[in-house]
Amino acid sequence: MTDSQLVSVLMPCYRESAKYFTEALASILKQTYHRIEVVVVFDNPDDNTLYDIAQNYSSHDSRICLVRNERNLGLAASLERAFKVSRGQYICRMDSDDISEAQRIERQLSYLEEHELDLVGSYLNAIDEDGSQLYLVDSIPSSSEGVRRSLMIRNCVPHPSWFGRRSVFEMGYRSVPLAEDYDLLLRAELEGFTIGNVPEALIRYRMTVNSISRSNLYKQFVVSQCLRSAFKEGRSLDVDKIDTIVAERFDQRRAENYLKANALFNNGLRNIHSGNRAKGISQLLQIPFCSKSYLMNVINMARVVAIKTFEKTS
Repeated sequence: MTDSQLVSVLMPCYRESAKYFTEALASILKQTYHRIEVVVVFDNPDDNTLYDIAQNYSSHDSRICLVRNERNLGLAASLERAFKVSRGQYICRMDSDDISEAQRIERQLSYLEEHELDLVGSYLNAIDEDGSQLYLVDSIPSSSEGVRRSLMIRNCVPHPSWFGRRSVFEMGYRSVPLAEDYDLLLRAELEGFTIGNVPEALIRYRMTVNSISRSNLYKQFVVSQCLRSAFKEGRSLDVDKIDTIVAERFDQRRAENYLKANALFNNGLRNIHSGNRAKGISQLLQIPFCSKSYLMNVINMARVVAIKTFEKTS
């Protein structure tokens, strides 16, 4: 494939370590698809560490564009700023503590065009803070029909792996706490865009202790439920009402138990992956007694796996 189309990579950063940020930026600059621009948005105006690193790279690589927020705006607003600065016909998402495989953009662009899709994600290799692989995230459908059915159950297109046509991102990110990506996916489906997943692990997704999506998991679960309910009614959720709805449904004890169940789930998978199957299975079996909400989440995961399995056999 020739590098004929410009791809804009949107890379927001906040308080990531210098090491992770450097690895993330380097992985994008080393892509086999060369016609890219990298729009890096700095959302922590009180710290110049990451900005100085990126500025050093940009002095040697004209493909890098730096944007600094005057105050902390959050993920959705930072992505919107990056998008408005971007010029590419295609948009690629990149988190500033993950690592993209060298052929990521080339493979996603090829798959998107070959299957006539508007947006694609991909499988992920989950890694720990040291870069060691934890497990492969591949239990998600690849076809547009499989993704459409799965989105009614849970988010099945990993946000750090998004790659799509500019028209999808023109819909705009909304300020939906902890689920900006799921909200955009559901609105895109309502607008008739086609979405899929490249069945290859093209991202090394870093699981960190301070991950936003892990420290607020239960709130994310509640918000996602609200988004799904609206989607099943053929509408998008009213953003102005989200905070009120979440406040009515949120329970601190349930939130704590949900987080404990998540730890059991991740540790269980890790132990099974490392060969300690008995311990891993024992941890997974504790989940129903820890959090019914998380059990529902696991059941929904299984339903998506079933959709993927049917997709492969049909």
